[in-house]
Parts: sequence; C-alpha cells; structure tokens
Amino acid sequence: MVKELSYGVISHVVDTWEMAKRTPAFEEKAGYLILEKLFDLEPRTKPVFGFERNADVSACPRLQIGVLIHSKRLVHMLDTALDLIGPDTEMLTEVLEKLGRRHVQYGVKAGYLPFMGQAIFHALEQILGNDVWRDEVKEAWEIVYEEFSKDIMKAILSGERMDELHDGTTSVRIAL
Repeated sequence: MVKELSYGVISHVVDTWEMAKRTPAFEEKAGYLILEKLFDLEPRTKPVFGFERNADVSACPRLQIGVLIHSKRLVHMLDTALDLIGPDTEMLTEVLEKLGRRHVQYGVKAGYLPFMGQAIFHALEQILGNDVWRDEVKEAWEIVYEEFSKDIMKAILSGERMDELHDGTTSVRIAL
C-alpha cells in the first residue's frame, strides 16, 4: 500500500507535473522521451510495446505511430495515478495493483520498473529544464515513483508466479 507522503513531496511532484503538462504537445513529447530512454536503457522492454527487440523505432515512420500511441497511453496512466495522490491512498493502491496485474499480460517484468523510473525522470528533466528539475524535485519524484512501484511490482511478481504455475515451470504439491 502506498504510504502517506509528506505535503512537500506531493507538492513538488504535482506542481512540476502540472507545469510539464503545459508544454505544447506534452503527451507526445513526454511519452516519446520516456520510451526512447526506456528502450535505450533496457531494449528487452520493446516487445512489451509491440516492437521487435532490435527494431530502431526512431527510423521507421510506421513504428513512430506505435510510439505515439503508447506515449499518450503512458502519460495518461501517470496522470491518472498522480491525480489520486494524497491522503486517501487506498484507491491509488487499488489502481496501481490493477495496473501491475494488467501489465503482466503484456510481458512486463518487475525488473523493468527501475528503468521506467529513470526514463520518466529523464523526460521530466528534459521538459522542465535544470532550473525546475532541482535535487529536491528529483528526490520527491523518486519517493513517489518508489511508492508507486511497490504496489505495481507486488502485482507483477504475483502475476509472474501465477504464470510459472500455469506453464509448468513450477510444480505445486498439495497435501490432502
């Protein structure tokens, strides 16, 4: 469950998110920066988005359309989670756990989450600039992302274990 976050942390994150959202074509720009950095950091994430692992998504117009679609979805997901941040964390926890369970079906691995965090921070730094993306802002984002990731990761790990049970790689013996 997402722990209660301080007012300062929430304020830094929400304020900078709202500031970034005022950037022209924000969803496309932020999403593209996130995916570009994610694919650079961890190419094994490309198939999650429907791309071949060795595909150069920046070189092919057809793949660019796919990136645009995923970019908007990704930013919308972040926006939804950030809208729920605050004192009532139960609904946020439910949304994040549901997100994690759904993403197991797409092939997301728990190990991809740190790369996604780095990619989000990279995009925000590029959009906001160094005058806004200061140490205390980055630290606030790291705290929030870590909290979000815990619930998502719990659901992903649970889903991965269930997949192992269903594909026969793990056997379970029940004593009667």
